[in-house]
Amino acid sequence: MSETFQEYSARLLALSAGQDSRALLAATPARIGALMAGLPSADLTWTTAPSRWSIAQIVAHLADAELVGNYRFRMILAAPGTPLQAFDQEDWAREMSYATRDAGASLALFTALRASLLALISGLEDEKLDRFGVHAERGNESVRYLIGLYAGHDLNHLAQIERLIAERHAGRGKGAFSPAPVKPEIESGTLEAIDVRTGTIRAAAPVPGADRLALLTVHFGDRTRSIVAGIRTERPSLEALIGTQALFVVNLPQKRIRGQLSEGMLFDVGFADGLRPAFARPEWPVPDGVRAG
Repeated sequence: MSETFQEYSARLLALSAGQDSRALLAATPARIGALMAGLPSADLTWTTAPSRWSIAQIVAHLADAELVGNYRFRMILAAPGTPLQAFDQEDWAREMSYATRDAGASLALFTALRASLLALISGLEDEKLDRFGVHAERGNESVRYLIGLYAGHDLNHLAQIERLIAERHAGRGKGAFSPAPVKPEIESGTLEAIDVRTGTIRAAAPVPGADRLALLTVHFGDRTRSIVAGIRTERPSLEALIGTQALFVVNLPQKRIRGQLSEGMLFDVGFADGLRPAFARPEWPVPDGVRAG
């Protein structure tokens, strides 16, 4: 039997009751990242039944719910008493193709939106916390109420992710990530000799005859370079990378990989530790060709 709107809200609020809701909201992106670390794409899209969301679908939902939440909070603060339109999460999951969404990209979007929300609600005085909107199905909902509701929403979906991982790895165990030992000290000049720069991916295409390799066309401000990177197996769509800024090592010797000229190296995070590699990228957009270090 489906929950009523009142039962749903009460259940989520009970999950966050007695805890610091803002601290819970702040911790969620990193908690999801830690749970997803080391999981192959097959684990992220695995589920036990068509009606049960996979991890990728859950994280896509969290990103979209955060987008809606950011709008609702802003509308309430700017126009107290404003109507809050409801949405059907199953309709969104179907029409926005959650089943094929990249979990890493969804987590990145969720993380950025959550940072925006936390900045918005930080330090709000009581009068603003008590401003409310009128939800089409649940009635009056204040900023204070929604903070607790969203914290409970986070905990609900975190638990779902944890259960999926436990079922997928039943009997095998999935150990928590443990940082590798720190490498021996080096002279500072050794690091300074490496030229790491920001570039924007202008095109991305599969390298023929290679399952993992992609040929990236990267703009560095005063020039464009071709860079071969082994990123295809963990990224469902190369087209989704176009327009992305990332860090690249640009002073390595040129070489040919599967017949393709590679004029640098993608500088990513996680590969050395057996995790799904993530792009190392600027906190906000910067001019192409800007050096790291």
